[in-house]
Amino acid sequence: MPRPLKDINVEVGARISQKRKAQNLTREGLAELSGYSANFIQEVERGRSGLSSESMRAFSVALKTSSDSLLFGDRPDDYSHIVRLLASVPPEKRRRIIRIIEEAVECAKQ
Repeated sequence: MPRPLKDINVEVGARISQKRKAQNLTREGLAELSGYSANFIQEVERGRSGLSSESMRAFSVALKTSSDSLLFGDRPDDYSHIVRLLASVPPEKRRRIIRIIEEAVECAKQ
């Protein structure tokens, strides 16, 4: 009788699968980028295998996402969402946006 699947493995595997497909990557493509086999990726995506910290890092880098995103899912209210948004803005405009955020935070404290 097979062992029951761990919820965390199923959740992380589903997120990896979702992010891989969103980037139009096959399992083989992700295997090339991550250094892990397509068979291992299939086991992970189905929740049959968990990830070590090393493999979590490799998948995060390959999928251009944070390990937090793989572990917990994307949360728009999370600071990482703001960081991603800021990273898409040219540096000279980014500094202006940061000053606006700082001023908004100061106003909110009053």
